[in-house]
Amino acid sequence: MVKSSVMRTLYIFLLLAAILVAIAFVARSGLFTRQQPGEPANKYMREVMDTPKTPQLSTEEAAVIDTKYNTASVTASGLRYLIRTPGTGDAKPQRGQEATVQYEGRLLRDGAKFDSSYDRKEPFTFQVGVGQVIAGWDATVLDMKKGEKRTVIIPWWLAYGARGRPPVIPPKASLVFDIELLDFR
Repeated sequence: MVKSSVMRTLYIFLLLAAILVAIAFVARSGLFTRQQPGEPANKYMREVMDTPKTPQLSTEEAAVIDTKYNTASVTASGLRYLIRTPGTGDAKPQRGQEATVQYEGRLLRDGAKFDSSYDRKEPFTFQVGVGQVIAGWDATVLDMKKGEKRTVIIPWWLAYGARGRPPVIPPKASLVFDIELLDFR
């Protein structure tokens, strides 16, 4: 009984050793080396390798930011902002509260206005932090104080994304908003 158990263990050990020797031989000999080392092995790997880890602004948009908004504060997400008029108090809106704002939105590249609550003469009210507006707006308004006015440069990945919102907002368009937080509750 003990002899067969020892033989079985020895057999498994020899089998594992043979497998390791075979792997070492293949690795050292280059038997299965690829025709183009360093290139992705298939289309799925190519897609992953070609996609940047973090979204990037176009060269044109980066130039506009460097020219017009070079003093803007930048968040980790890529959102940029300039506080035009400081707000009052320390309180900021909390997720789920209603925020009332006045705003004007323009395309970053050419400055073309695409929307304005001032033109409609009516403030805009929404629930902040719950996805009722673009991600850049949620992040901005959650960080504002009552009465504060900000100019916000929202990169395309925090705005309408790679698809945009045709015909008004083209694909991968970064946006500039002048936002005034009137009230929140």
